Order: sequence, then C-alpha cells, then structure tokens
Amino acid sequence: MRKKLLHIICLASMILLFSCSGDVTDELPALTRAQLSINLLNNGDVDQQEEINSIRFIVFGSTPGGVRLDVNEHILLSTPETATDIDAQLLKVTSSNDILVVVIANEPQSLTSKLDGIASHWTLQDMLYDISDILNSDGQIISTTGMPMIGVVRGISIAPDETQKVEMVIERAVARVDVFLEAIDGGAVTGYTAGSTSVTLHNLSHDSYFVMGNVGNGTRDNADSSKNYGKVKENVPEIDLLTDTWTAATSDTWAYSSATGAKNRRLLCSFYTAERIFKSDYSDRLAVSMAYVPKGPSDVTGITEKVIETITKVDDKGSPTAQPFTEIRRNNVYQITARVGKIGIQILTVTVEDWGDRQDIDLDMDL
Repeated sequence: MRKKLLHIICLASMILLFSCSGDVTDELPALTRAQLSINLLNNGDVDQQEEINSIRFIVFGSTPGGVRLDVNEHILLSTPETATDIDAQLLKVTSSNDILVVVIANEPQSLTSKLDGIASHWTLQDMLYDISDILNSDGQIISTTGMPMIGVVRGISIAPDETQKVEMVIERAVARVDVFLEAIDGGAVTGYTAGSTSVTLHNLSHDSYFVMGNVGNGTRDNADSSKNYGKVKENVPEIDLLTDTWTAATSDTWAYSSATGAKNRRLLCSFYTAERIFKSDYSDRLAVSMAYVPKGPSDVTGITEKVIETITKVDDKGSPTAQPFTEIRRNNVYQITARVGKIGIQILTVTVEDWGDRQDIDLDMDL
C-alpha cells in the first residue's frame, strides 16, 4: 500500500519579456508581454516518481488598482507522464513589481470548476477540499486524478525586457501515516494473520485548505507573515475526526535475525490524512490501535488507542529535543514503528519523512 515518493523541483525559466509587435495578431496595447517557461524535474530516484495527469498555472500581478489575475491556465495531459517527461509550458504574463505564481498538479475534479472561476488570490487561499475526493475505496490515491501537488512563489518583480529564472518546489497536498512492524530480540517472532491482525488509526481528518506555500519557495514559515501564503486547519470539530482500520488480507511471520540485510521491520499499512494543527489538550491527536499481532508461535499482542502526545526531535547534530506533537503537515510521511519482542509490543520510534529532506523524530512509548 505504500505509495512511492517524489521530490519534484519546478524550474521556471522565467521570464523573457518583450514589447508588443504589430506582427502579432493578439496585441495587448500598453502591456508588456512575457514568456513563463515551466520545467518539472525529479530528484533522480526512479522509485520516487509520481505520475502527473494535469497542471494548472495561476499568476497574479500587482497593479496600481490592486492585485489582479493575470493567468489561469489548466492543461490536461493526454496520457499520464512523470515530471521529467513533461514539455516546458509557455505562459503570457505582464510586467509587475509583485508577481504571485501558483502551480497545481493533479487537481481534484471536484475543484476544477472553482479553480476555473478563481479571480482573487484571497479566494484561492481560502479554498477548502476534502482529501476523500482523491481516494478510492481502498484508501489509495485514484490513479486517474493522481497525487495533488502545489507550489507557490511570490514577490517576483519583472520589468520590460528583463529575463529571470525562478526555482520552485511543488509538494503533495496530503500527509501519509505508515505503520511498520519490527521483530526485535534474539528469537522473537512476529507478523500478521489474514482476517485477524488489524491496525486502526484514530483522529484522521479529511478537510484541508487546498493551496499552501512551501518552505523551499520562501512562502511558508516566515516570521514576516506577508511573505507566506496559505492557511492550516485548526480546532477541527470532533464530528470531523475519523477512524480508519486496515485488516490483513494475507498472512506472514518472520523471526528476528541479526544477519546483514535481514528485513526485521516491514510495512503493514498506510493512511492518508489532511494537514492540520492539533488542539492543545491532546484531544484530537493521532492515536494507534493494533490487534491480534503475532508474538511468538502461539501468542498474540496489541495496543488500544495509544495517543501520540510527545515527540523528541533529533537535530542535525544528533541532539534530542523534547517537544509536543503539534501538527500534521502536508508532504510529510509519518512512520510509526511497533516493535515486538519476547515480552510484548512497544512503539519506540516515530519518524517524520519529508518528501524532500528527511527529519527524524523519536517517540518513547512503552506499552
């Protein structure tokens, strides 16, 4: 069930401007023409590619009368392509001292009419979507839609006859939770049993703001809020919190091995969830239940609604810093590892795997 990862770089070879010519039939008097060339590149890992079915380019420019929509172009690809296979797209833009560019890949069909009618960058920022619209009955991304991905860059100043190059990162608009099972200790045996072993994730949510800025583009997490773009859901009502359960369809067991390359840790299941900030009282934080997990040849073990409250983040120097688990952020994979030994089951490590750079978070949770 684990989806392949991708860190997509959007290279905007931007922007070639030139004056209107009488030879051009669609003249725009008193406006400056420009070409916006967008190229998509991946990180070179063929196992981390996503297919792209559609791309939308939205450009807002600052004018004396205020911010106005300059470009809103939706391109459907005849066949799904990976980032490196998509030809550069050329867009006409006008000169401005404060341009905002939004790139959307694989937009949900439920949002297409709304995106077609966007006229204000404030309306775009406030747009909501339900991630269940992009999931099939098995909880996986619908292939005909693909993984929605978004990039935002702002503050671009373009004068007539100027050429610029802008690098953009586009990121997935969802988060994912992976649950792993690991055998530890000499001789420990674990695994899963068809129709019995189950994993339940509590306090999932599906509602999210659609468009969000990116740290890599300088449009998120700035102390100066005027440089940021986007919103994150807070104080999600209890009625909107969900549970989802995976039950093993096949059976497998494995024993701990110290041999080089031994696969003591294996993926059980994955869940997609929306980006949001948790409440301060822990009442809506993620929790995990596991049932009928084999612990040896004849015994089973499990846990019930273990809430993930406190995490210890390890910095680039290897120093741990304890902090609350405060949010689910898009474009992150939250990996929860349950370890089974001779005594019982423990969840000792939660790692946050960004679809770009990796960050490690350790969670001590004795069960």
